[in-house]
Amino acid sequence: MDLSVITTYRCNSKCQMCYIWKNPTLPKEEISTTILSKLPNGFDNVNITGGEPTLRDDLLEICDVLNPKAKTLEISTNGLKPHILIPIVEKYPNIKI
Repeated sequence: MDLSVITTYRCNSKCQMCYIWKNPTLPKEEISTTILSKLPNGFDNVNITGGEPTLRDDLLEICDVLNPKAKTLEISTNGLKPHILIPIVEKYPNIKI
């Protein structure tokens, strides 16, 4: 079983095929690591998505919570914040970006 976790509706791109950036969430409205920790283990693939997940201040912590719950962890990102992604890839070299 696969799971997609929408971590935010904020986005730093204004792609023509997606208008999610027009209705951003406030950080206090977004899913917490406490809620994510309640998910069961045993997923095949967990996709961390959004909006743009790298806008979350706690993206590494989200990965820490979700990585043990999945065979494969993935972040769907526009890649505009590589400095956020590098420490995550260093910690989880098998992550899909």
